[in-house]
Amino acid sequence: MERSKVRLLMIVIPFIIAFASLGVIGLFTSRYSTVTEVLGFDSVSRVSVMGNVTAGSVRWNGTHTSFKITDGYSYVTVVYKGLLQLDNSTNYAQVTVYGIYYPDGKYIYADNVLFKCPSKEEIKAFEE
Repeated sequence: MERSKVRLLMIVIPFIIAFASLGVIGLFTSRYSTVTEVLGFDSVSRVSVMGNVTAGSVRWNGTHTSFKITDGYSYVTVVYKGLLQLDNSTNYAQVTVYGIYYPDGKYIYADNVLFKCPSKEEIKAFEE
């Protein structure tokens, strides 16, 4: 009788670990949303958004950097605590923003902003 319980546990425990692992991976794996998709959210949500910084939108108030990003169709304001060095004269900078979207104010409070490095071809085409 004791042997059958041990055998059952040896079968059940790996399944429990596997399902728990999948759940944890699902929690920390996020899908990127477009700016247009984010603007459709009607509740406060954690988001990962890719977009281009809008020319002339970068502002620094002494504690926060704010700027707008676009997906080519819609715009959303991003607020980041700290200084980010963004190009304010062109909408060339591509960024990925991780943060919390607040639909009432239609802005993202970012806790992380990643910059995409342009390729040599992109820089050359942009300069021409």
